[in-house]
Amino acid sequence: MTKAKNHDISAALIKAYRLAVYTIQLQEREIVLQIGQTHRELVQVMKEHEVSTAAFLTAYNPYSQVVSTLDNQSAQKQLLSDLAQLKIPFLLGKGQDIDRLWPEETSVLALGIRLQDAEILADRYRQNAFVWIGTNDGFVSLRLRYPIAIPTPNEAQQWIDLLPLYLQHHARSMTSAELAWLMSVPDAELEHWLLPESWDLNIPWPLARPDGSAMGVGTELDRVFRLIHSGVQTLI
Repeated sequence: MTKAKNHDISAALIKAYRLAVYTIQLQEREIVLQIGQTHRELVQVMKEHEVSTAAFLTAYNPYSQVVSTLDNQSAQKQLLSDLAQLKIPFLLGKGQDIDRLWPEETSVLALGIRLQDAEILADRYRQNAFVWIGTNDGFVSLRLRYPIAIPTPNEAQQWIDLLPLYLQHHARSMTSAELAWLMSVPDAELEHWLLPESWDLNIPWPLARPDGSAMGVGTELDRVFRLIHSGVQTLI
């Protein structure tokens, strides 16, 4: 199945994906994953299965549009069949928005899957995005299958007006594309991205940039290098 043309994803929907909870169901416990976080328990599971990659996939609700339970279950059954044909083992899971407003989406953690195969399956079942783990530290990232929607001037202004006053000036200096990504990050990260000159080595900060790309594990040395690269001259 080819990808939809002229399709993009709103910043609000990407934000919902980033805030969602992705749960892996094991025999005796559950592992809860969140985008932009590293998870030691996940690393252990992947080591036990001798894999270095994994993807959290679902066939539910194409393009995040709610369809019938029967349609969802049928599509999910076909996804499991596809994984079996590829000889990819998986663990059962579920995805849920943070506010519990949407029904849970039955999902799987495909173990050892290639990124290309995960992309093909996401496209086959018309998913806007999927969850990807491709690093040894268990970093959980969001892989979009379509571009982010650029806000209209009116949408951007409405979003800026809701920011604290001390952040509004910085937001107004950004391009529409930069604002689109900022509109998709958790609220707790906004000050960090809008005020890079105030970065504090003693305060934990995001492990991924607004576009979702990893910044690496947040060691003190990593932080110093990133501060220097960003042009910050004073570290104390």
